[in-house]
Amino acid sequence: MKIDYTSYKDVDLKGKKVLMRVDINSNIDVENYKIRESPRIAALVPALEELKESAVIIMAHQSRPGMEDFTDLDIHAKELEKQLGREVKFVKDLFGMDAVKAIKKLKPGEVLVLNNVRKWEPEMKGYDDFSVAENTEMVKTLYPLVDYVIVDAFGAAHRAHVSIIGWPKMIAGPITEKELSVLKKIIEDPDKPMVMLIGGAKAIDKFKAMKFNFDNEKLDYALCSGLTAILIFESLGKNMGEPNRKIIAKDLEVNKDMIRETYERYKDKIILPEDLVIDDNGNRKTITIDEAATYNTTTGDIGPKTVEKFKEFIMKSKTIIANGPPGIFEKEVFRESTNEMIEAMVKATKENDALTIIGGGEMGAAASMAGLSDQVSFISTAGGAMLEILSGKDLPMIRALREKKP
Repeated sequence: MKIDYTSYKDVDLKGKKVLMRVDINSNIDVENYKIRESPRIAALVPALEELKESAVIIMAHQSRPGMEDFTDLDIHAKELEKQLGREVKFVKDLFGMDAVKAIKKLKPGEVLVLNNVRKWEPEMKGYDDFSVAENTEMVKTLYPLVDYVIVDAFGAAHRAHVSIIGWPKMIAGPITEKELSVLKKIIEDPDKPMVMLIGGAKAIDKFKAMKFNFDNEKLDYALCSGLTAILIFESLGKNMGEPNRKIIAKDLEVNKDMIRETYERYKDKIILPEDLVIDDNGNRKTITIDEAATYNTTTGDIGPKTVEKFKEFIMKSKTIIANGPPGIFEKEVFRESTNEMIEAMVKATKENDALTIIGGGEMGAAASMAGLSDQVSFISTAGGAMLEILSGKDLPMIRALREKKP
């Protein structure tokens, strides 16, 4: 995958009319029809300050059809107005007469939010052929009305939706530019040694991402925990207990030989847990790997020996990528090692000038809960998209930005 794009900084946007496809999907209190949390709206504010001499049209989604929080974007516009400190207009339309009229009237310095793009049924069909998306009614209506289209919904980079890949010419926005600059460094020229901390859900996907980076000689060590470790142990014939096994049973059945062969090839580089933690009536109980079958319960965290071993690898590495927490950090009894891994990444950042990257999602939430999210080098806004990139996939949005540069 080649990362090549035109940045919003590369063009003169002063006085221009700009359509921005952003991600402001928010946590909504449906009963009271208000936004509970809006970190993505807060993240959009600095970009709009940079573009305050442009007329900016915001296109975004909220949830998906059929979900309880699949709403209009009027409350998003109000929240954005509050955080931006100046008027933000809203039109309950996407590309009909009302939207076209509002876009034509928009002046530099003004911001207009269009309605939920996913309320237009063709948006989410998936378009492997970009030209088909370009010929949709929405693109043909809106594209002639603007000078530039900025695509900045990096959380949806793996979606081949019309609003993500359908514009004839596209440029990358500030969030996407930050994400791609970090990913380009990892993919093309990572500082060595490079270590990947693997945990959380999507065990087989994370295993395949690890394998891809070993096969391409980018990765030096993988610190495997959580379900990925369970998957490896079970492939090697270890009985990890039925509660653990049933979670990964389908992936194990299909991929057992590949997992075992990969482990044998890279066993000096794949670092597995030496001890685990179970919940003993609300308290942490450390057990050995061999005891997992005896206790026959979910192992929710790595133990102290493993934590110390993982820390050693983190502290001797120059590039550290955390893709999922080592414990079920949502439960307080299993939160300890996740916090210790984040603290180790912070220490590596400060003392070793290491590039420390957290792949969004659960690990990003854990860093925020620990109050350390601003002390690592970078937290991705898109765990899913980042995982696919680390697996060597050419994501639709990245391909579109590369092929549709102005």
